[in-house]
Amino acid sequence: MKKFTLSLLIMMLTFVLANPAFANESYDQKLDSLKGEVVYKDDEITVTSFGNDKEISDMIFNHPNSVVAEDEDENIIKPLASAIGMGGRASIVAGTSGRVVYWSVNPNTKWPYNFMGTVKLRYHSGFKRDAPIGGMGGLGSTVAGKVTMNKNNGGVAYLRGTAYALNGSRYHVLPRVHESFRPN
Repeated sequence: MKKFTLSLLIMMLTFVLANPAFANESYDQKLDSLKGEVVYKDDEITVTSFGNDKEISDMIFNHPNSVVAEDEDENIIKPLASAIGMGGRASIVAGTSGRVVYWSVNPNTKWPYNFMGTVKLRYHSGFKRDAPIGGMGGLGSTVAGKVTMNKNNGGVAYLRGTAYALNGSRYHVLPRVHESFRPN
C-alpha cells in the first residue's frame, strides 16, 4: 500500500510540475498559427505584421513567459519581456523554436497613431541585426507582429520604438523591454 501511495503521489506531483510547460506550449502553438502580412523579407529575417488586432496583442502580452513590471521603480534593473508605464504597454516574447520573436505595443492614447520601431537582434556570436517594425492604430488599439530568423545561435531581442499620435504626443517603449531566444 505504501508503494502504491508513493507512486500515486509522485505521479500527481509530476502532473502539477509539468502543467506550466504544457500551458506555454499551447500558447506557442496559438502564436505559431497566426497569419499576418509579410512587410519585409531577406536572406536572414522575415518581418510580419498582425496589424491592430487586440486579441493577438493580448495573446502576446499575456504569454506565460512574459515577465511584467510596472514602471514605478527605475532603480531596479531586471529583464522584462513586457512593461507597463505612463506611455502604455509593450511586449516581446520569443517562440519555443528559437527562430521567432513576437512583439506588441499599445500606446496610452485615444488618438490615431503611427508606431515606428526596431527589434534589435543581438546574437551570442556577436552578429547584430536590426529589424524595422511598425504599424498604425487608433482609439486605444494595439499593433503587433513577429520577426522570424532563418537561423541563429541564440541571443537577445530588444524592442525599441516610438508611437507618434495625431495630437503631437509621443509614446516611447520603455528601454528595458527585451527577451532571450534560444539557439536552434
